Amino acid sequence: MSQQPQNSNPELNIKRHSFAHVMAAAVKDMFPEARFGVGPVIENGCYYDFILPRTLIPEDLPLLEEKIVALLKRNLIFKVQEVTFERAIEIFTELKQPLKLELLNDLATRGTTSMSQEEAETIGIDLLNLKITIYRLEDEDTGEDLFVDLCRGPHIKSVQELGKLGFKLDKFSGSYWRGDQKRNIKMQRIYALVFNTQSDLNNFLYQREEAQKRDHRLLGQQLEIFTIHEEVGAGLPLYLPKGGLIRRTLESYCWQEAKKAGYQYVYTPHIGKSDLFARSGHLDHYRDGMYAPIEMINLKGEGKDETGKGEVFYLKPMNCPMHHYIYLYKPRSYRDLPYRLYEYGTVYRYEESGVLTGLIRVRGFTQNDAHVYCTPEQLTEVIGEAINRFTRAYKDIGITDYKIRFSLPDFENDKEKYGEETQEWRDSIRDMRKALDALGVDYYDAIGEAAFYGPKIDFQVKNVNGKEDTLSTIQVDYSIAPKFNITYKDKDGKDKVPVIIHMALMGSIDRFMAFMLEMTGGRLPFWLAPEQVRILTINDQVEDYVRQIKSVLDSIVLMKPLKYNELRYTIDNNNESLSKKIREAELQKIPVILIVGPKDIEAHEISVRMQNKEEKVKLEDLKNWLESI
Repeated sequence: MSQQPQNSNPELNIKRHSFAHVMAAAVKDMFPEARFGVGPVIENGCYYDFILPRTLIPEDLPLLEEKIVALLKRNLIFKVQEVTFERAIEIFTELKQPLKLELLNDLATRGTTSMSQEEAETIGIDLLNLKITIYRLEDEDTGEDLFVDLCRGPHIKSVQELGKLGFKLDKFSGSYWRGDQKRNIKMQRIYALVFNTQSDLNNFLYQREEAQKRDHRLLGQQLEIFTIHEEVGAGLPLYLPKGGLIRRTLESYCWQEAKKAGYQYVYTPHIGKSDLFARSGHLDHYRDGMYAPIEMINLKGEGKDETGKGEVFYLKPMNCPMHHYIYLYKPRSYRDLPYRLYEYGTVYRYEESGVLTGLIRVRGFTQNDAHVYCTPEQLTEVIGEAINRFTRAYKDIGITDYKIRFSLPDFENDKEKYGEETQEWRDSIRDMRKALDALGVDYYDAIGEAAFYGPKIDFQVKNVNGKEDTLSTIQVDYSIAPKFNITYKDKDGKDKVPVIIHMALMGSIDRFMAFMLEMTGGRLPFWLAPEQVRILTINDQVEDYVRQIKSVLDSIVLMKPLKYNELRYTIDNNNESLSKKIREAELQKIPVILIVGPKDIEAHEISVRMQNKEEKVKLEDLKNWLESI
């Protein structure tokens, strides 16, 4: 087991915070009438919000950068000053900064609970004594204050410490003061990238550019994988034929592997009665993620009971409550366990429109959801099988850079979410750790990442932006069985409560596909590609020979890693130049390109091209060659 990775860099964050003040000073120099909001540190840099006399234009950013460079060459220091609340009001009144005054008055009357996280992190105050911390960016040679801010710090001593930084004013955007659109106080936000060195900044810019090329939204359009249409609805993707092939192939592979382990396939509806989700706890713990209730009446108003109301249903946010009733269909004994259920179930969760992102954040998505009902003694074995199956699938799919996270509760700091530490919590943590240790896999603990009902094993993968995503999860749940009266008969005929395990290899199939597209740049493994082979003809003289090649391709059924995977191919015999045909096939990320010309007929062979590498393969060897990829 390894320790949880540390991602923060406190020293660099102090420099980024200080840079935000220098950037604000440059804005103040360009726009003396500027009104200042807040300027927190964010990942890769900082931003600052301003009310300005005019709208920014792209040409403003290089001008501001020049001013920042000039400021960094001056003898500027950061001076901290602790003042009374009354003096702080005087200072920011003199500076004509109404937004700072509003923050001060909110602090005095309601404390930091009235603040957003960004605001609270940038303001310093002693609520007991109402002492305010102010930082001044001062020219030590002249005594002039270039910028004064309400800020808790800390800051560097002198801007000379920023001299070796790599920085770039990245972009600007519109925002609202304190995120409140109703007040309609419009602001302009300038984002800055700030790194320890110019080399670090250059590396980040290069990686970001490469990541943008791999954005699954761009690839999804270029490769005709999926589309989202406003008349269907935001966050509701439509899979085009190629996307449908990828998804079906993935689903078939995962189901074949699960079936080997004893899982049984089921189907459940998309909506369920309100009583179901009240019993499962979703209405209490997951209300913000659920859509509004559906009254079970038609457009004519038919379906109401004697009180004038219809039954209340919800779009399901999860599949598990319905799986529980499949288990409860008939009495179970210890001989029936582990009882394994599997489903590709589509669920619906409320997401703000501003966070919807291609296939990554959607409102309707499908999970390869599995639930296992087992005895406590079987838990280690069940978890071990799942981890082995997940790691084998990652290898087959081509995912190599991942970590296993053991997500644990935080009873000390989050009692509202986790409640008290019970024996069930202790047992589940012990048994899951036992399974991890028995497999000898490397993992790390993450306190506070558990679900509200139990600990989790999460497969964490870095996306193209360097951020960590959870792709697969295994969750142990001791709390749900009593809510549904889920039991089994033990050897002595006594009722016992089974352990319930939730697991999903792909989590959300939609998000998993987005990750695969970005990780591979759209060049999927041969067995998974929607179009695996494209035949390019040089002229019409090869038609008969192409028919022979087709006969070979039609006979191929791939057996690894997915069994009975029929080969998918097309023929490009358009009257275009060969170079244009090759370029088009490469743009479509087709793994294997077969080029057929008159000379190939004579030699009874084919030119095979894979990622700009070309070789000759005899027609009689083509079947074995393709099956060996």
